[in-house]
Amino acid sequence: MKRHMRFALSLREEPFFRAMSDALLEKMEGFVFHREYEPRQIIRFPDDPWDYVYWVREGRVKITRKSGDGRELTLRHLVPGDMIGEECILSGAERDTYAEAMTPTILCLIRSGDFRRIAREEAELSLRIAQRLCQRVAEAEQALADIVFRPVRCRVASGLLRLCKKMPRNEPVILRLTHQEIGNFVGATRETTTAVLHELKKEGILTIGNRRLTVLDLVALEHEAGGRG
Repeated sequence: MKRHMRFALSLREEPFFRAMSDALLEKMEGFVFHREYEPRQIIRFPDDPWDYVYWVREGRVKITRKSGDGRELTLRHLVPGDMIGEECILSGAERDTYAEAMTPTILCLIRSGDFRRIAREEAELSLRIAQRLCQRVAEAEQALADIVFRPVRCRVASGLLRLCKKMPRNEPVILRLTHQEIGNFVGATRETTTAVLHELKKEGILTIGNRRLTVLDLVALEHEAGGRG
């Protein structure tokens, strides 16, 4: 019981749970447990059933989709507080996406059946899920608009800015990503992405290291992104 209570109390620190009532957290705490993942470990494969809902407690997770010829598109990068699997509330929901740990990662889990039952019983949880899904739709629409309408330089800057906004409010912001991963995230080739990153480096906006990118000037990056993240 102490172990469950420790997790219930810590969940309040997560953005998804922060405004929830003590009564709801106490109701959920008996169902929540955690699991650890190594870097590059697959959390969920395409066509896996939605057996669990996950929250990132520590680390970073990416959600990707792969084409038949092996090309990869990164749909989302998840950091502590982000959620995976809320689609389980939809009957028959299926997704052909991978969820992969990018760093040593700890996830909080709750079985989807328990999650759906609590959501039916508790209006504040249902409302929070609806808000999260609406937010995801808005982010997906913005990302699609960027790919269709904006040049690669703006897309790279916009993608980096979206990732920066998920990180702690510090400057400089350190992102541990390869050029290929950034390209997958913004719908560009690795070569084109690398060229843009070197341009931004020459302009003093960021520095580039081994699997590490440091954003030095967020204001300049936002300007390059067209004022949008």
